[in-house]
Amino acid sequence: MAVPRGSYSPAGQNGYRDGLGAGRDDARSRRAFDPVRAKRYREGDNDYDNRYGSRDEYKREYRSAFQQGYRDGYGGR
Repeated sequence: MAVPRGSYSPAGQNGYRDGLGAGRDDARSRRAFDPVRAKRYREGDNDYDNRYGSRDEYKREYRSAFQQGYRDGYGGR
Protein backbone atom coordinates (compact mmCIF):
# COMPACT_ATOMS: atom_id res chain seq x y z
CA MET A 1 0.00 0.00 0.00
CA ALA A 2 1.21 3.48 -0.79
CA VAL A 3 1.78 5.76 2.17
CA PRO A 4 2.61 9.44 2.34
CA ARG A 5 6.27 10.32 2.60
CA GLY A 6 7.35 10.38 6.23
CA SER A 7 4.02 9.30 7.71
CA TYR A 8 3.33 5.85 9.02
CA SER A 9 0.67 6.71 11.58
CA PRO A 10 -2.83 5.29 11.09
CA ALA A 11 -4.18 8.77 10.30
CA GLY A 12 -1.49 9.34 7.68
CA GLN A 13 -1.92 5.93 6.09
CA ASN A 14 -5.71 6.14 6.04
CA GLY A 15 -5.81 9.71 4.76
CA TYR A 16 -3.30 9.06 2.01
CA ARG A 17 -5.06 5.88 0.88
CA ASP A 18 -8.45 7.60 0.79
CA GLY A 19 -7.09 10.68 -0.96
CA LEU A 20 -5.26 8.59 -3.55
CA GLY A 21 -8.49 6.81 -4.44
CA ALA A 22 -10.52 10.02 -4.53
CA GLY A 23 -7.94 11.75 -6.72
CA ARG A 24 -7.81 8.85 -9.16
CA ASP A 25 -11.61 8.72 -9.33
CA ASP A 26 -11.88 12.46 -9.97
CA ALA A 27 -9.18 12.38 -12.66
CA ARG A 28 -10.82 9.39 -14.41
CA SER A 29 -14.19 11.14 -14.28
CA ARG A 30 -12.62 14.39 -15.55
CA ARG A 31 -13.84 16.31 -12.51
CA ALA A 32 -11.99 19.44 -11.44
CA PHE A 33 -9.15 19.09 -8.93
CA ASP A 34 -10.87 19.61 -5.58
CA PRO A 35 -9.93 17.38 -2.64
CA VAL A 36 -12.21 19.32 -0.27
CA ARG A 37 -15.24 18.11 -2.23
CA ALA A 38 -14.68 14.57 -0.92
CA LYS A 39 -16.92 13.62 1.99
CA ARG A 40 -14.11 11.70 3.73
CA TYR A 41 -11.86 14.76 3.59
CA ARG A 42 -14.56 16.98 5.09
CA GLU A 43 -15.32 14.51 7.88
CA GLY A 44 -11.62 13.79 8.42
CA ASP A 45 -12.02 10.81 10.73
CA ASN A 46 -12.44 7.78 8.48
CA ASP A 47 -11.24 4.63 10.28
CA TYR A 48 -10.54 6.60 13.49
CA ASP A 49 -10.17 4.54 16.66
CA ASN A 50 -9.84 5.85 20.23
CA ARG A 51 -6.50 4.03 20.48
CA TYR A 52 -5.08 6.63 18.06
CA GLY A 53 -5.44 9.45 20.58
CA SER A 54 -7.05 12.82 20.01
CA ARG A 55 -9.71 12.87 17.30
CA ASP A 56 -8.77 16.46 16.43
CA GLU A 57 -5.11 15.53 15.91
CA TYR A 58 -6.17 12.50 13.86
CA LYS A 59 -8.32 14.75 11.64
CA ARG A 60 -5.48 17.21 11.12
CA GLU A 61 -3.05 14.50 10.05
CA TYR A 62 -5.66 12.59 8.04
CA ARG A 63 -6.59 15.67 6.02
CA SER A 64 -2.99 16.59 5.36
CA ALA A 65 -2.22 13.08 4.10
CA PHE A 66 -5.50 13.01 2.15
CA GLN A 67 -4.43 16.11 0.23
CA GLN A 68 -1.07 14.54 -0.64
CA GLY A 69 -2.72 11.31 -1.73
CA TYR A 70 -5.28 13.23 -3.76
CA ARG A 71 -2.54 15.17 -5.55
CA ASP A 72 -0.69 11.94 -6.31
CA GLY A 73 -3.84 10.14 -7.46
CA TYR A 74 -5.08 13.01 -9.58
CA GLY A 75 -1.66 13.39 -11.15
CA GLY A 76 -1.45 9.70 -12.04
CA ARG A 77 1.11 8.44 -9.52
